[in-house]
Amino acid sequence: MGVLFNPRRFFREIGKTLQLAPMLLAIRWVGTASFITLPLWLMRIKPFVKPWLPIPAESYYFWQLIFLLPYGIVLTLILSGFSLLILHGGGRFGTRFRAVFAIISYGLFLPWIFCLAWDLFLIFSGHWTLLWAAPFHAAAVGAEGFLYAYGFRRVFGASWAKAALIAALNCIIFIGLSAFVVR
Repeated sequence: MGVLFNPRRFFREIGKTLQLAPMLLAIRWVGTASFITLPLWLMRIKPFVKPWLPIPAESYYFWQLIFLLPYGIVLTLILSGFSLLILHGGGRFGTRFRAVFAIISYGLFLPWIFCLAWDLFLIFSGHWTLLWAAPFHAAAVGAEGFLYAYGFRRVFGASWAKAALIAALNCIIFIGLSAFVVR
């Protein structure tokens, strides 16, 4: 379990940690649905902003419970595929994809733990507002980007410039898709 809180070790031992990626992905998105979306729905809290999807604000969190895991899986696959396309790493395609998928899954997981604690505090203290949530989530996206870049550099030997560019583009994709889907 210690490998989850040590990015250097996680990426150094990527061959041993590949099998953790699906578990991290599931924990991240099922955890968000269970610990954040479910209380928001049960407490009848409306989204910060009007949903872009054609779902009434009053029932949005109910529907988000249903589509959050598929959304998270598709998002992770998109980010992984996009990263792999630019990385052009050596080795077999399946092995490269699994390594990129592990980097993306890990990058989405570790900062989320801190967001989860903050979001729970905001929800149950009555401070669930965009003003309180946005800065913390923005910092988490920055941390995700750093973990992506570090992982691409460490595992694939990408230059810092290339790794940072891929990470920045992944963060933009994440923010864009999440702004459209997640409330």
